[in-house]
Amino acid sequence: MDTGLQKYRAFVAAADIGSIAHAAERLGYSVSSVSRMIADLETSSGVRLFDRSKAGVAPTPDGVRLLARARRIVDECNRFDDEAAAITGTEVGTVRIGTIASVATHVLPSVLKVFREDHPGITYELLHGDYREIEQWLAEGRVDVGTVRLPAPDGLGTIVLVRDEDVAVLPSGHRLARKKRFPLAAFAEEPFIALEHEGVSEAADLLEGNGMGLAPLFTTWDDYVVMAMVEAGLGLSIMPSIMLQRCAYNVVSLPLDVPAKREIALAWDESRTPSPAVAAFLDAVRAEADGA
Repeated sequence: MDTGLQKYRAFVAAADIGSIAHAAERLGYSVSSVSRMIADLETSSGVRLFDRSKAGVAPTPDGVRLLARARRIVDECNRFDDEAAAITGTEVGTVRIGTIASVATHVLPSVLKVFREDHPGITYELLHGDYREIEQWLAEGRVDVGTVRLPAPDGLGTIVLVRDEDVAVLPSGHRLARKKRFPLAAFAEEPFIALEHEGVSEAADLLEGNGMGLAPLFTTWDDYVVMAMVEAGLGLSIMPSIMLQRCAYNVVSLPLDVPAKREIALAWDESRTPSPAVAAFLDAVRAEADGA
């Protein structure tokens, strides 16, 4: 393969992963080879692409500017290979998916299982993040498709994957566990455990929107930690109902007396032409959603 292209691949992989060693592992090269390719690219461009530290590498401001261009170069070459394979009847390619954890756990496995039966030559990269990160990855071209909460930002095409709602999560022996709906006002009477990522908490937004600004006793980004704490009787929480599927914890989930519904969709940047592999994946997801 063209060594010039591989330099761009090395640059993009190292930037995405934050590590030259892990980029080398992904690309199937030695660490020294990837380091040399990046150094050659810095020399030929006259730009320092990375800040290096013991923790790994991070693109410099100039590197960030050039990263978008390098990503487009790599993507176009990938699309050429995919299109050539489609012409010859050989299915290859990679679908890069940005996803929240609940969709990766409870929705994508069944979708990918069906898709792989008809498209065994296509591979996948899953990148976990929150909604804001995924929207940014879609804008940057770091992923081909990603899960977003509707309404989606302008410029994104969408296919609805999940219709969900927030529910109250409480210990199985709680005095309100047999209620048909959990009164939102009851959260003010007990410790609250917040599910939060990078300062964003959907539960906090819901409570504040209903005039209840609670100070959480515990805050964590891990939904399983929330359920374990609730099971132990440390407090109550609010979580999306999809996270309670196949729940191994002794907790009860109840609809709220103030319904809080949401829709999660698979999104893609409509300004970019999808590769044959991505187009086939979108067609399969659309067919699955229409038949649900």
